[in-house]
Amino acid sequence: MTDPFRTFIPESLEARLQDGIRHALKLGAEGAEAFVSVSRGRKAKVQNGALEDLTTSKRGGLGVRVIRAGGQGFRTGLATTTDLAAADFRQLFAQAWELSALGDEDPWLRQANPEGTDDLPSRFDGTVEALTPEQRIAWAMELEAEARKASSKVAAVRESAWSDGSGASLLLTQKGVRTPDAWSSCSAAIELAVADGDERQAAWHWDVARRPGLDLSAIGAEAALKGERKLHPQRLPAGKYPVVLHPEVAVDLLGIVAGMLDAESVIKGRSLFAGKLGEPIASPLLTLVDDGRLAEAPGRPALGTEPWDAEGLPTRRNILIESGTLRTYLHTLKTAAELGQAPTASAGRGFGSQPGATTFNLFPLAGDTTPEALYRMAGNGVLITEIMGLHTVDPVSGDLSVGASGLRIRDGVLAEPVDKLTFAGNLRDFLTRIVALGSDLRWYGGSAGLSLLLEDIALGGA
Repeated sequence: MTDPFRTFIPESLEARLQDGIRHALKLGAEGAEAFVSVSRGRKAKVQNGALEDLTTSKRGGLGVRVIRAGGQGFRTGLATTTDLAAADFRQLFAQAWELSALGDEDPWLRQANPEGTDDLPSRFDGTVEALTPEQRIAWAMELEAEARKASSKVAAVRESAWSDGSGASLLLTQKGVRTPDAWSSCSAAIELAVADGDERQAAWHWDVARRPGLDLSAIGAEAALKGERKLHPQRLPAGKYPVVLHPEVAVDLLGIVAGMLDAESVIKGRSLFAGKLGEPIASPLLTLVDDGRLAEAPGRPALGTEPWDAEGLPTRRNILIESGTLRTYLHTLKTAAELGQAPTASAGRGFGSQPGATTFNLFPLAGDTTPEALYRMAGNGVLITEIMGLHTVDPVSGDLSVGASGLRIRDGVLAEPVDKLTFAGNLRDFLTRIVALGSDLRWYGGSAGLSLLLEDIALGGA
């Protein structure tokens, strides 16, 4: 049986990378690394029942990092190429060696020692590679048909698409770190318009998995429902309301929180949570986890699961916030050394970048309350289904003022749409005002969210 990893990164390429590492050491380098990533992608896109586009793509690149010892620390040089067919990479390593003389010294730079094995289930599914263009087109067509079947108000489909891809990556270092990884994924997405009389609204939905088998009917129906829920929006009087956040909104909000837990941001004083380890920062109901070894299960694609992080450390389960208390930041080896804290195996990288902190499978622990029960608890509140502009949150103060839309909750039941809302305040306030967690954990790629009930949230109406 063909090793899927070797279809992307053959032995000959790996041998040339090892030769380049040895060459860097001969030049006088303290350390040398090679990170290579290769992927193939395919996409079928239809619009209103007609094929619009059928594309294939191939991406790949190599980044080499050379470490030079200095008087007070280490300097690094990074050089990249997309020519993976080169006869050798000695010149690329020599270029990185020369660049390493120009940077500032860093006393905290660290490299991992070889550790761990790939004992996880395969992240690669060969059926993805075997899909035909005709099958991709058929699934894109089926997705559009399912959306139209779900609602007679679907007036147009801007794009219905099936995409799939596969790829591999590898990190090699002079210490003997070797991290082969091969993966595959499939996704389906639809963007449509619904209409009722002169009223017209746009909506979209998507899902992703490691292998074929996505529920196209559910994706199409969700997109149509999103659109219907926007029709004929009403004005919401400004005031304070009980607010339920939809799981899709909670994913974005918790992703912003995780970004502020990047130790590099903490060190640079660019995080709301700097100096808060061991302190309460959220409701005691909230526990936030990042798990790089999460097992795949029905309804849980675990797309971020990998055996190693991008520095060669075995991935692990990190509890970031436990019962409202901040337990750890997300570290690279460098930031862990600088803060004197334990590594979290949270490094990610592209072939053209230095390692930086990332998340793998980020999710809150689910509560035991159904969404319908949360609506009843909210009484006369608002379900927020969409927030625009979360990227504008001030990472230091946590202040935010963003646009939002959703549904009015009246007597515990979902009612008319409301839009042009101003969702304003401070991120810490939102975290501490969580009074109930839903049982409806839903995955969106490598992150999951659930319904959250917040009390006394100021909403401004148009």
